[in-house]
Order: sequence, then C-alpha cells, then structure tokens
Amino acid sequence: RLRIALGVYICYIQDWTRVFGDELLVFTMAEYHEDPVGVLDTIFKHVGVYLPDLTELREFIQNSNIDNTNSDVKKSFGGMFDETRHLLHNFYQPFNEDLADFLKDPKYKFDK
Repeated sequence: RLRIALGVYICYIQDWTRVFGDELLVFTMAEYHEDPVGVLDTIFKHVGVYLPDLTELREFIQNSNIDNTNSDVKKSFGGMFDETRHLLHNFYQPFNEDLADFLKDPKYKFDK
C-alpha cells in the first residue's frame, strides 16, 4: 500500500504555517542524517527548551538502536524501477517547486 500524498509536503507546510506562522522550522531528513546533533541543537534553541549537553546527545544518538521499520518490506519488494522513479519525480516536481518557492529555498525542489 503506497501513500503517495504523504510526499506532497507543501500542503502540510502551508497548514502548519497558518498555525505557527514564522515560527515554523523546517529541515530535510538528509540534513538530520548528516548532522543530527546540529539539527537537534537548532531545534532546542528554536523552541526555547533545555539544551542537553551536546556530547551526551551525540552519544545517545550514536548508541540508539533505531531501525527503519520499512527496510524489511522494501527488501522484499526489491529496488525501484527507473521508470517508476522517473514517474514519481515528475509527479512530485510541481509540488516541490511550490514548496521551494514558499520556503524561499531551492533545496526543497529535491532535484536529482
């Protein structure tokens, strides 16, 4: 079962902006995976909550056993066909362009 609408982020971001206004803070998963401590540090400061010791936070993240619960399902289906990847890219492209314009940041176009 695929939930293709979940990837149309612009709809969610616009709704959340109506509630949170300029206070909304957005990151990509790639940014989080590249620097989880830096992203969490920014989030803690943004919301004004207690900032844990960054060394302890780094150790906690490194020692966490967090698995992608979808990985076994994905393995059973195999890799994505190039044609499917192309169709999905073309489907999401206009929504991602709207997202990049809305957030005033071209990284949210998620270009190949």
